[in-house]
Amino acid sequence: MRVTSEDTPKRLSRAAVLGFAAGLRTFTPLAALALRGRLGGGEAVRRGVPLLAAGEWIADKSPKAPPRTSPAPLVGRAVSGAVVGTALAGRRGGVIGALAAVAGSYAGQYGRAALGRATGRPDAIFAIAEDGLATALSAAASR
Repeated sequence: MRVTSEDTPKRLSRAAVLGFAAGLRTFTPLAALALRGRLGGGEAVRRGVPLLAAGEWIADKSPKAPPRTSPAPLVGRAVSGAVVGTALAGRRGGVIGALAAVAGSYAGQYGRAALGRATGRPDAIFAIAEDGLATALSAAASR
């Protein structure tokens, strides 16, 4: 395996972190890259993707939101992970980002449920904490 400047271990690990964040919140890692001008697409992307992320944060709190591990949301999160991974570390980064997004989807869904059962606290508290985690991971890995 030949390592290129695009897929160094550091870039690949950052792709994994952003992919995991995509599993928690589909648009948050995309927004982090867009705000840093690393997603392409110009000013429309730089302004629009963060709005999509904010909308997702709101929609996630709805009891009507489908489980993130159902087929359509899971595919969307995997695609988001692939996009951010590719933006950071090329093709290998895209594969790693997609796989990490699937892992993050399951970790987020089951982690939130377990915390709710263990503490008896409302799910919305853990959803907000998850927003914060996805944002912190995305900010750190997109630098």
